Amino acid sequence: MRETLRQLVVLQRVDDELAGVKLEAEGLPARCEAAEGERTASQAALEGVGEALKARELEQRGLESELADAEERIRHLESQTAQVKSNEAYHALLAEIDAGKQSKDDLEERILEAMEVVSEQRNALTAAEANARATNSRVDEELARIESRETELAKDRDRLSAARDEAANMLDPDARSRYERVVERRRPGIAIISKEVCSGCRVGIPPQDFVELISATSLLQCRTCKRVLVHRDMLGNGD
Repeated sequence: MRETLRQLVVLQRVDDELAGVKLEAEGLPARCEAAEGERTASQAALEGVGEALKARELEQRGLESELADAEERIRHLESQTAQVKSNEAYHALLAEIDAGKQSKDDLEERILEAMEVVSEQRNALTAAEANARATNSRVDEELARIESRETELAKDRDRLSAARDEAANMLDPDARSRYERVVERRRPGIAIISKEVCSGCRVGIPPQDFVELISATSLLQCRTCKRVLVHRDMLGNGD
């Protein structure tokens, strides 16, 4: 029975390692999705800054067009001053010229402000482009790591599956069957203990069971959680 217990512990260790490999493999698609999400976010940010820059540049060109029109109107009005016949008309023309010049001054101020915004947006675009390049590089590296890890995990899964089959086939059919029934419901399937308490469910082990467990004359299971009980001393190697 001591050897059966050892074989059960070996099987559980392989099962635990295999479960870890499968869990990590199942998480790889989420890692890929997260990495691609970073790429998408950085690209969206870049496009957003680019669109904002285009809008500001369009606004600046619109103001410059308005300024050109205002300057042309002022020149046209000033060319008419020599042709005005009455004093009243002359003063009205001057007032219109002054209004045009005020509008021109306002437009020039707005253009300067627009130029500052455009400059800031261009700097933001440069930063967004650099961030997108860095993100793409980082994501590409992460995806390459994930692909490499996926290959490694596939090899580990094959190796461990073979090791599990070997360990399971070495077991007494009854012991294997009892262990398999336990792990279908809960893990770990074995509780390695040193005191009269099940390490799996923390429920006390009856004294008569504990005595039998120490003697290792039969395969015992916890009466509460049904885990196979193995006394630490039965392992013989301090595990």
